[in-house]
Amino acid sequence: MKFQLRDSGLYCYSSEEWQRVGGWIEVIARTRLVDKRRGHGALLQWKNMDGVMLQEVVYARILNGENSRQVRELLVDTGYPLEPTNTSWSRLQRYLLEEMAKAQPATTVDRAGWHGSIFATSGWTIGEADEKHHFVGQLAASPVLQESGTLEEWQANVGRLCRGNPLAIFSVGVALAAPLLKHAEIENGAKHIVGNSSGGKSTLLQIAASIYSSPSFVRSWASTSNGLSAASAEHNDILLALDEIGLARPEDVDTAIYQIVNGTSKLRATITGELAGQACWRTLVLSTGEIWLSEVFQRLGKEVKAGQETRLVEIPVFGRYGAFDELHEFCSAQELVDALKSATRHYYGTLFRAWIECLTERGDELSIYAKGEVKRLTDQWTTPLMASQVVRVMRRFALISTALGLACRNYLLPWTEEESEQAVHQVADAWIKSRGHIFNKEEYRILLKLNEYMRSRRHSFAPIEKGRAEPPYEGFKRMVDGEKQLLVRKANFLQFFGLPTRYMREIEFLIQKDLLETNERSRGTLRVKVNGRFERFFALWPDRIRSYLNSLSDLDGLSQFPTLPSENSEVTDNE
Repeated sequence: MKFQLRDSGLYCYSSEEWQRVGGWIEVIARTRLVDKRRGHGALLQWKNMDGVMLQEVVYARILNGENSRQVRELLVDTGYPLEPTNTSWSRLQRYLLEEMAKAQPATTVDRAGWHGSIFATSGWTIGEADEKHHFVGQLAASPVLQESGTLEEWQANVGRLCRGNPLAIFSVGVALAAPLLKHAEIENGAKHIVGNSSGGKSTLLQIAASIYSSPSFVRSWASTSNGLSAASAEHNDILLALDEIGLARPEDVDTAIYQIVNGTSKLRATITGELAGQACWRTLVLSTGEIWLSEVFQRLGKEVKAGQETRLVEIPVFGRYGAFDELHEFCSAQELVDALKSATRHYYGTLFRAWIECLTERGDELSIYAKGEVKRLTDQWTTPLMASQVVRVMRRFALISTALGLACRNYLLPWTEEESEQAVHQVADAWIKSRGHIFNKEEYRILLKLNEYMRSRRHSFAPIEKGRAEPPYEGFKRMVDGEKQLLVRKANFLQFFGLPTRYMREIEFLIQKDLLETNERSRGTLRVKVNGRFERFFALWPDRIRSYLNSLSDLDGLSQFPTLPSENSEVTDNE
């Protein structure tokens, strides 16, 4: 069967004459997903009855399968003039399949974000590759990336008002850092800005959203954990802005924090019982709310886990005027907020495209630059005493500063690299001060209890030579190579420190810092012979503990460990 494409439409040679099949339509490319193993199909281009040119990718499994009517319905619904004959669709179907086999190959991507050196969105792709890339993901049906105004207008009306306001600059940085997660090889994370109502928190979200799109880009926490996971998948390599955590169900927050930051959805089964595809993503979340994470979990009767605190980092609003420090030409914070809200409704979306162009132009150097800057800033902002959980969060702060610095260097933002770095460091410092310490959460709890124990129980030990330590004695004391050692009975130790049956994770760092002696590594205990038989104790070195805690007594202004008294000072057991 012969086909001929004319300006007036598609024709088929049959019964010794050319018969019209339908309007003008052609196959632009033979498409498949990046792995070249799935998603084969064709990129179609056609004119509808109003002369409007349309494009769509259709999958071969549908075009050449039992559900081919879906393609026919798509074409007819968009205004394609298919001839009303019994054979027109079968002829058009054959034409499309034949042309697909001959067309030049192209790659389709089914989600936004990086695909090799290409960054794809529902509306555009930027970057160089051997083949053209076409977006066929969920955002194609419901685009969230829109543009209004010019980049210069955004800089003059939105960006300018961020200057002098650390939280506003920081919010822009979170938005810009999301596409850098891949190159810096940093895990997902969430920043949660907490403050009273009418403090400007929602305005910060709108500023961040204006990098990408209109104010409708901001989503609500009022969703199920599955809904939030789906939103995360759509926002791969793109900021996910969530407003008002207090609207969410606590159990959904509990699940969503892990799912969003871990970057994977729940495993699900198909109708046949087979394992369905699992969605994966990279994203940074900027969240706001009037309540802290501890208040959310209090409703569930739970405590916030250390992993949740490092995944969703809580930042208090700390500006002179709510979320702002600099009012610029305005007389009140409310006037500034109103101006920013108005500006973000008119100027948005242009900075993101320019930012992606900036990133793709750097090519292979981008990863080297991002990793180097993150390391430089992390080294600059951390100390050897900072625990791994804190350092991990500080790396994300460093990534945000890296993104801002690169954008400033390329004249995309109306402030300097130095202002960016200062703003992010100020926000990071506010987080540490609000957190109250620089230790892993589990370690910090043990240190607080250890400080309390050394102040109140250090006289509650009998000399080991007596061989008996009846209550109120906690155990024995002895000298080992000229150094005092306290042998605390296991049951007393576990009860005072509130440790679970499996306690090694909580006390491991005491062993690593030589504050706790053990000859049973898997138990963390010291097996000692008393009165001719072996007993198990937790063996503390009081002088080492006192020295270590006193060194932390005023660390960067975080006075969490009052200076311990000397061993010989008079202190009652109840103090």
